[in-house]
Amino acid sequence: MGGALELRAMNGSDADLVAFRECFECNGTPRRLDVLRWQYADNPTHELVVHLAVSDERIAAIYAVQPGFVRVRGAVRLAAQSVDTLVDADFRGHGLFTKMAEAAYERVRELDGAFVYGFPNGNSAPGFFGKLRWRSLDPVPFLVRPLRTAFLASKLPLGRWLRRLPDLRVPIRGPELPASYELRPVTVLGPELDALWQRFATNVTVAVDRSAEYLRWRLTKTGEQYQCLGVFDQAQLVAFCAYTTVDKHGGRIGYVIELLHEPGAHEVGAALLVECLRRMAADGADAVLAWSFRHSPNAKAYSTGGFVTLPERLRPIELHFGVRPLDDSLSNVVGDRRNWYISYCDSDTV
Repeated sequence: MGGALELRAMNGSDADLVAFRECFECNGTPRRLDVLRWQYADNPTHELVVHLAVSDERIAAIYAVQPGFVRVRGAVRLAAQSVDTLVDADFRGHGLFTKMAEAAYERVRELDGAFVYGFPNGNSAPGFFGKLRWRSLDPVPFLVRPLRTAFLASKLPLGRWLRRLPDLRVPIRGPELPASYELRPVTVLGPELDALWQRFATNVTVAVDRSAEYLRWRLTKTGEQYQCLGVFDQAQLVAFCAYTTVDKHGGRIGYVIELLHEPGAHEVGAALLVECLRRMAADGADAVLAWSFRHSPNAKAYSTGGFVTLPERLRPIELHFGVRPLDDSLSNVVGDRRNWYISYCDSDTV
């Protein structure tokens, strides 16, 4: 190990971003500079909460949270998602993870932040739920909609026998839109999307605030190609879906990034979802993944669209869901998974 360690906040300069990227590259997890700039420098809150441990101008450790606005019991508050954590192989065993995380959380508190949340992987989960005292909100509510039989068979325990069967498309069926409704691309994420989110979230207690400003940032993530489709009743947006299709997990996977619809309009939401499934299938998708709790406002739309819970043993990666309350008055609210709404919009990997 080199000289004395200095713990400091990242300043957002190009030099710091480059050093951030180099630290990840040296430890086998390369990151794109333009994605880091989008994620940290261009965040809608304009707050940067990244802590570094530096030794002789070399980054020894990183703990980064992504500030964002959230809805908590109808009020908009600041919170933060824990997204990037790394201790260089040469500097492990010195307690840097815990020290830097606590420093980041203190900064979020100074900004009147309500909580820190995230989706630790299997390797990092013990540190979050143990050393950092996160509350578990497991499991992550993975849903799947198979589109081809061969991909599904390859993931099952008896897949080697099932692979002998023909590779067939799984039929996509569901409700059709009323004739008075119009389906069209959503190219401008503006006030009508804001209004739809406000109506959709009427009974949502805790969620990232999916304002039009947030969605414009989130759905222009560097390196990703999202498609946005909407259902309109004359000029009013009544359902919205953002999705993408990528080569991942040994196949071509579709992801429903977000699905919003008028409260109670499950059939309309399902009809839009079915159309998006057809488009992802036409783009070669073998299966489509989504995140949705059973209590979520769009749960019935997913069920009607043929989505089912993805068993933990078949999940492509081990992910956990947890929260660290920073405002004691909200501990019971944010610590209860029944109060949360999440989707792949909350994921930092898709």
